[in-house]
Amino acid sequence: MRNKLYSVSLIKLGLVILLSTGFINSPLAGGESSSSIITEYYWIEDGKVDASTFIGWSLFHNSCVGCHGVGGGGTEMAPDLTKSIERLSPVEFTTKVFHRYSMPVGDRTDMTNAIMAEVQKDAQRDSGELEKMPQWKSDPLVRAHVLNIYGYLKARHDGVIGTD
Repeated sequence: MRNKLYSVSLIKLGLVILLSTGFINSPLAGGESSSSIITEYYWIEDGKVDASTFIGWSLFHNSCVGCHGVGGGGTEMAPDLTKSIERLSPVEFTTKVFHRYSMPVGDRTDMTNAIMAEVQKDAQRDSGELEKMPQWKSDPLVRAHVLNIYGYLKARHDGVIGTD
């Protein structure tokens, strides 16, 4: 309960900052620059990230960093999300976050191979060899802002923002 209140307080603090400045002046975007980077998932202008990217960064560092590492770079426990994000659509990412290891519909052979790999990973998780990723669908902040986390990780993957 205390962690949830802390997370909510951080989000509120971030929103107050955003409302007062318009953008976040943050080392996330690599400092001052005169260029703009606008994509479907994030927006960086004059070295400042947009509100959605900032919220994604904040939630990532409150919910995901313990397993996936600072900036999503991966650990022994969890994969490097800055690499994984390249092959995941927003829908696939959301499915992973909310339902752990649900399989998307696709080519039957690929799907069978993916299911077999997940069954093997599940057995390793059940035996304690691998940690289990929590299902975040019950966390209201993550649920509301999962695509902000996706945008933050896309910007990290694209190399346009740092880890801080």
